[in-house]
Amino acid sequence: MHNTAFEEVDTQVLGISCDSKPAQTAFSGSLGGIPYPILSDFYPHGKVSSSYGLFDENRGTPQRAIVVVDKKGVIQFSNIYRAATDLNPIDVLNTIKAL
Repeated sequence: MHNTAFEEVDTQVLGISCDSKPAQTAFSGSLGGIPYPILSDFYPHGKVSSSYGLFDENRGTPQRAIVVVDKKGVIQFSNIYRAATDLNPIDVLNTIKAL
């Protein structure tokens, strides 16, 4: 699914990881590019992920998750996924449309 479907419902998609920006750039490039910005939660390591309750202290990385935050900064939806393949963008889009 292309990012435009989310833009049509006035939604900004962002990725976040605890990797450095150079590592994120290399990862994105290896996938042929990612159509949304990726934010770095590199320093202080995992602070943003922790604030959403998504940082896995044992692995030192954030969990795979979707968090939908409205324009007032209120979390409207949150779900943790075991694998990236479990995430269905159409389900997320439908959740946003239902808000």
